[in-house]
Amino acid sequence: MHWITVLAVFFSLAAMWGATFNSSSLFITPIQESLGATRAEMVVGATVKGLGTIIGSFFCACILKRLQIMRVMWISGFLLVGSIFALSFVQNIPQYYLVLALQTIITSIGGYIPLSMIIQSWFEKRTSVATGMAFMGSGFGGMIYNWLGGIWIPSLGWRQTYMIFALITLGILLITFSIIRPTPYHFNLRPLGAEEVYDDANEPAEQESYAGAEISDELKSARFWLFLLAIFLTTMITNVLFNNLSPHVIDSGYSLTEAARISSVMMIFLMLGKPVIGYMFETLGLKGASIVSTISMAVGLISAIFISQGFFVITLIIGSGIGFAYGSVAYPAYSHRLFGQKNFASFSALLQIVSGAGSILSPLITGALYSHTGSYNISFTIALFYCVIAILIWLFALPKRGREPY
Repeated sequence: MHWITVLAVFFSLAAMWGATFNSSSLFITPIQESLGATRAEMVVGATVKGLGTIIGSFFCACILKRLQIMRVMWISGFLLVGSIFALSFVQNIPQYYLVLALQTIITSIGGYIPLSMIIQSWFEKRTSVATGMAFMGSGFGGMIYNWLGGIWIPSLGWRQTYMIFALITLGILLITFSIIRPTPYHFNLRPLGAEEVYDDANEPAEQESYAGAEISDELKSARFWLFLLAIFLTTMITNVLFNNLSPHVIDSGYSLTEAARISSVMMIFLMLGKPVIGYMFETLGLKGASIVSTISMAVGLISAIFISQGFFVITLIIGSGIGFAYGSVAYPAYSHRLFGQKNFASFSALLQIVSGAGSILSPLITGALYSHTGSYNISFTIALFYCVIAILIWLFALPKRGREPY
């Protein structure tokens, strides 16, 4: 059941992220043309997503303390499907922004944070690897949904494609959420890798109270604020490339179908990159894995700048694919190993809030620069400087392997 749970989380994320975030750049150009919007207005949509991430993450920890995890997942799942349907009916930019904001709030509450808590409950050891394997689903979903979108958008239109995406997502979530349980104790099992401890009645002892840091204490540390700055910068980096990849590729002379294929192949590396990064967090530690991930982001940015030359398509796919995998695996690892299990949801939510702030600012800068230059290359160049700053912070703010507090 431990690995069946991982598989169920895998397909849940494939549906949730594949139909929304990981295929969204494919819809930017068709929606822009249909609504008569400007590219800058479409880029603001990413800022709206960042705002939704902050709002959803702010309430996530409070909601999870008051409602059972699976109830949160079921409610979020149905609302997410409704938001995908709603996107197919938008008639203007304000409606588009509203649906994007609601969609992001929903996924921030019912997405990575509760699912990472479930994985943490099912695995005592090698949790980063298990998390990476489970979170491969978002990349797999992106690959499938981008491939399907590349076929259906030209032939059926983006509205009908969103409707089909909603139906597919609904069917998958009904199956996977019926399988997932929040802890192994629901099946009279123990977390994988946990030592057997029995009480006097020869039954597994109850889970011990978790140890961990308090946010109020961490906020007094300059190193913690630098750590949050690095999270902010890495979000700026991934946001500028991920949200503008397909439009940039199309602007560089590729067709929509070719852009969809590039996005789909990149999603394969995003998918495979998650267990790889999970393994790096286990073997290289937080510092080493964070540095390698940031270098991969830089490779993706450099490749995007020179994407008109065919060779750089390969390095773009590999570098950005692995770099994009960083956030979903790193945040649970940071929350667990830097701050402990006691306030895991609260620290995870804080990291998502900081990430959301980066998602708000990045599109504003990108949109303004694109309006003046007609290109994303300046934004990609600036993001390379963010990579350098983030790497310097990782060197100072993160502990060496084996010295993590928890």
